[in-house]
Amino acid sequence: MKTLCVIPARYGSQRFPGKPLFPLMGRPMVQWVFRAATESGAFSEVVIATDDSRIASVVKDFGGRVVMTDVDHPSGTDRVIEVAQQMPQFDAYVNLQGDEPLVPTELLRSFVSQLERGRQDQILTAATDIAAEEMNDFNVVKLVFDTAGRACYFSRSAIPHSRSGEFSPELCFKHIGLYGFTQSALRSIAELQPHPIEKLESLEQLRWLLNGLPIYVHLCEYEAHGIDTLEQALAVEKLLDK
Repeated sequence: MKTLCVIPARYGSQRFPGKPLFPLMGRPMVQWVFRAATESGAFSEVVIATDDSRIASVVKDFGGRVVMTDVDHPSGTDRVIEVAQQMPQFDAYVNLQGDEPLVPTELLRSFVSQLERGRQDQILTAATDIAAEEMNDFNVVKLVFDTAGRACYFSRSAIPHSRSGEFSPELCFKHIGLYGFTQSALRSIAELQPHPIEKLESLEQLRWLLNGLPIYVHLCEYEAHGIDTLEQALAVEKLLDK
């Protein structure tokens, strides 16, 4: 299976403008993600999808490949869909967040391996264990899945609700924003309209799920370190320094 890794990189983040170019240990953030994807050996090719010439210039300087995409895309998945339309020769596409400089190469390899073993119309995402203090944090997306490994629901609220108030870590997991799509699944997603519940939760994956597209879950051991603020970037830099 030929798999393309797409790293969406948008300059105009509201909370952290220019985030993909923020220097971590002397390298722009997006270069760390590109390096992990490339060194994993999991992908046939790795590209950075952006709408900004400043990001494109930096990526070319460090030897990466850039695909220019529309500035009005509301999500990273929309950017991946445009890349897939420009580069239809791949069997599958992986959306790797451009603000995860600590993503382990072994996670990328195991993730792509599961994607390759799955259905021809598969959507795959990742999840890991959740801590008790994260259950009521709206910034942490939770998910539950069935015995076949298919997601049942994603929410920013604590799910499932516990009448007793007891924490059940074996029932709920923390979602990691890593997505894999076969080409046919990505075509199906491109045809969907936003769903009202998706808008309520502000979670685009609910559009796919609530339109009947199964989302399979890749369980892993990974403490995600996504970056949304300058403070988080500085904390991640300290981890990289170690």
